[in-house]
Amino acid sequence: MNEAPDLTLAAIKMVLSLGLVLAILYLAYRWTRRSLPAGTVGGRGRLIQVLGSQYLGVKKSIAVVRVPGNILVLGIGNEQINLLTKIDDPEVMAAFTSESELNVKGGGGFKDQLQRMLRPMQTRCDRGAANDAPSEVSR
Repeated sequence: MNEAPDLTLAAIKMVLSLGLVLAILYLAYRWTRRSLPAGTVGGRGRLIQVLGSQYLGVKKSIAVVRVPGNILVLGIGNEQINLLTKIDDPEVMAAFTSESELNVKGGGGFKDQLQRMLRPMQTRCDRGAANDAPSEVSR
């Protein structure tokens, strides 16, 4: 007659095989973390950096995000993210970067950061509007 298969031996083989697969996955994870440049796998030099955000209402907020080359102001809603404005002017970015570094050390909220960031753009718009406006003749 046929004897029943030994389930203990099959269970031991299964546990050892699972352990081997988990060990391979762990080693691959460690190798990836060490060999890839910082920032590609959540390292210190992240490519996307949230500079600030402001809550507006239920599941609604505005966020200022730095990506390589420019700064984005994003409107974040319940089901979508909209680009409100894109700041790629090097002068504004340099001013915002130095001011945001100061704010990290202490003080200044999102509103203050946003106003300081947009101030140079507003002065340029005001100068442009003054040049386009017809001059009044005094009598």
